[in-house]
Amino acid sequence: MNGDKLRKIGILGGTFDPVHTAHLMIADHAASDLSLDQVYLMPTGKSPHKNEASITPIMHRVNMLELAIAGNPKLALSTFELEDPEISYTYRTAERLSTAFPDTDFYYIMGADSLIHFRDWVHPEIISRHFRLAVAVRDGADSADLLSLAADYDRLFQTKISVLSVPNFSISSTDIRNRIAKGLSVRYLTPDPVIEYLKAHRLYGSAKAEENGGIVGCKSS
Repeated sequence: MNGDKLRKIGILGGTFDPVHTAHLMIADHAASDLSLDQVYLMPTGKSPHKNEASITPIMHRVNMLELAIAGNPKLALSTFELEDPEISYTYRTAERLSTAFPDTDFYYIMGADSLIHFRDWVHPEIISRHFRLAVAVRDGADSADLLSLAADYDRLFQTKISVLSVPNFSISSTDIRNRIAKGLSVRYLTPDPVIEYLKAHRLYGSAKAEENGGIVGCKSS
């Protein structure tokens, strides 16, 4: 990385099944904390860790992302990994992005749980070479422990990891899917337009929940 780059772009990857408020808060705080031009929410293409058959079709996940980020010019959807026929290893994405956009400094945004296991990722040294790293304290992680771990990785991979100022709270896509299937409210866990979309397309068992008199928490509930 050097001081001649013209743009600063954050990358927040994930399955986004569905996108939720924590994703959006992390992306927005990263844009502010790091003075980024934009943060790209980048759905994983072919995940090395998840069974594709168990994941909601990408069309729906992309549509929900577009609904979730509408109105925030700092957030944008990127289909970069979806266009790659190979397994979506982060190091490959880092190499490809650096080659395609040599005028850009990329910041890879991750949660505390990802940083803890970063040493075990495929080629973390390549990721660190092409991406700056930023981590959000999530899921009850201790911020002091996180800062210590970040300092260790700084030395190990010759990088500089930024710790974001995101409030430390826990929301997960798994919990949202489970709550919807049970007919429980998910209002404020994901934006209202996303809730309206999943009801309209009967995703995550929402149709069954409605039949049982459940409420998933959209405006019409």
